[in-house]
Amino acid sequence: MVKKRIFAFLTCVAVLTGLLAVGAAPAHAAYMLPEGTSIHADAAILVSLGGNAANDVVLYEKEADEVHAPGSMMRYMVLAYALHQVEQKGLDIDATTGTYTKELFNSYVAGTGVITANMAYGETWTLRDLMTVSFMQSASDAVTVLAVTIDGSVAAYIDGMNNLATEIGCTFSHFANLTGIDSLSQYTTARDMYRIVRYCQRFSVFEDLAAKYQVEVAPVSGGTKRTIVSGNSLLQASSIHRYTPIVHSRTGLSEHEGRTCASVARDSGYEYLTVVMGCPEENQNGETGLHYRDTKALFKWAFNQFEYKTVLAKSEILASLPVDLAWDTDHINLVPASEIATVVDSKLDLAQIIRKVTLNTDRVAAPIEKGTVLGSVELIINVDQSIGRVDLVAGESISRSWLLYAWSQVSGFFTSVWFWGGVGILLLLIIGYGVLNVVHNRRRRHQRLQRVKRQ
Repeated sequence: MVKKRIFAFLTCVAVLTGLLAVGAAPAHAAYMLPEGTSIHADAAILVSLGGNAANDVVLYEKEADEVHAPGSMMRYMVLAYALHQVEQKGLDIDATTGTYTKELFNSYVAGTGVITANMAYGETWTLRDLMTVSFMQSASDAVTVLAVTIDGSVAAYIDGMNNLATEIGCTFSHFANLTGIDSLSQYTTARDMYRIVRYCQRFSVFEDLAAKYQVEVAPVSGGTKRTIVSGNSLLQASSIHRYTPIVHSRTGLSEHEGRTCASVARDSGYEYLTVVMGCPEENQNGETGLHYRDTKALFKWAFNQFEYKTVLAKSEILASLPVDLAWDTDHINLVPASEIATVVDSKLDLAQIIRKVTLNTDRVAAPIEKGTVLGSVELIINVDQSIGRVDLVAGESISRSWLLYAWSQVSGFFTSVWFWGGVGILLLLIIGYGVLNVVHNRRRRHQRLQRVKRQ
């Protein structure tokens, strides 16, 4: 209990430090869990995955920026960095091999208590098998060989993981080992785990490596063929926790904070990601496997309650602006530059969506080309949750009237500062001329009077 309190305190300090460093604030979730549905996890996130990360939609989150120990769920980060390095170094995962040695056993496996893939000293595997087994099983021997094969040392590999995590936007994550063993300097968040999994998905070979419940490993040398089986009950056909839409999943166990699980499920054209962290071993009813139960509850809610809808049509007129210098019209209609389609609650009344329109100007002057950006619109639900934003553009082209343009130039000249400045100068000159005339005439009269007096 004391260890757990110390760990919780230090991870909270890490969060506060991160907040001060980056000034970030957690985004509000779009939806609340339906009545009668609850999860046991201390932190969670549910995301609808779009064609790319920019089109993803966070459907639910619970303390998604709170740091927790990931346990072996961090193998997603191990695989993410491996795929990054394979791409950067141009490695052939079927030709590049790594060998298990007694030195690696003594330095990184012995005494950890972490399970192994029973690699023998001198046994050599392909990079493909090392990555697959390192992900699907908490094999400390395979993951150690993987790190040394790719980066030369475990320390360099861990440094690389941390650098990559920062590069892909993980603001509250740090990794200290490859196995997932608890460490005060190894932590992440539900939102950062989403970013890590999303990064993995950019590699075409990722699913072939990760979407496996069991794999047959044939060592290149020094060992015998064997079958490696995952311990993830979400993937096990005979388990009560089996969930068939799961594509890939990784669990973890923290001695201090409980169970974790990150998964992606796909069905009927929809794809969702869940991360749950800090799940206890059992609930008040004595039920176990709560990280599996939470994962399934979130996925089932997503698949049953949400659907992809067009929430804003491209043809809708959302605003208009006064137009100058056009003969046939005095206003122009603004329409979305593109439609907005996203995953929303299937029961959402589209009429209740708030359309927040922002215009770039009060009025425009012809000529105007169709498609010219003149503003934007943001769609909002639940008071403050943005579900999309798009530019507002001119719905048609409007030509300039040369007569009105000429008149505007003339009238503009007569109302310009230069014109009135010129008028002012002219008036001053006229007044000055008048004053000079008066002074000159007075002087001439005075001179005539003086001549008369002298005569």
